[in-house]
Amino acid sequence: MAIYYAAVEGDPLDSGEGGRVYGTKKTIGTIQDENGRSRSMVFIGDEGYCAKCGSAGVITYGAGMADNRRMVDLVNGGRRQAVGGDVVLCKCATPPRIVALYGQKFKIIDGGGGMLGGIAENATGAVSPAPQEPERHRHVRWFYVWDAATGEPLRNRDYVADVAGSRQSGKTDSDGYAKIETDGEQSVEIHTTFSSPRRNLKPYRGAESG
Repeated sequence: MAIYYAAVEGDPLDSGEGGRVYGTKKTIGTIQDENGRSRSMVFIGDEGYCAKCGSAGVITYGAGMADNRRMVDLVNGGRRQAVGGDVVLCKCATPPRIVALYGQKFKIIDGGGGMLGGIAENATGAVSPAPQEPERHRHVRWFYVWDAATGEPLRNRDYVADVAGSRQSGKTDSDGYAKIETDGEQSVEIHTTFSSPRRNLKPYRGAESG
């Protein structure tokens, strides 16, 4: 598990005094430093100045943090936020790294399912990724259930559906449709009961709606 901090305007570089990073006019949010000053967040593709070689360069990935743990700037093409440890591609043979000094209120724990901590102010259009369970692609299918003897729909009727060995229960709607969720094209068998035990009716029939 590792802890990273957001890079913000004014953060120094490890190449020596005078180096710093700066955001652009495209910034989507600010973070307050420990003195209460709001500093613009810095993103991959912004720039920094290296005092050692006297040149500016683009900020790129350099920290060991997983890419999907970085905030995403949806307003400006999906840029990822920069963090301490990312590098500035100046003229130095060994690119200097960002020292995340002023944005430490925005902490990112990478590994072990950690969560983002801290708040980015005015971060409209940004997404902060958080750990999620693996997504299951569920399909909603509607079945029309009717009385095989009369042809009438079985409205507002309790049912149990056998979906590839697992069961779902529910009630048909006012038009006789049953809503069933499946993982892809699975077989479905629906069981229901008639409200009047005195009627001698054939089992219902069901048809999947288009």
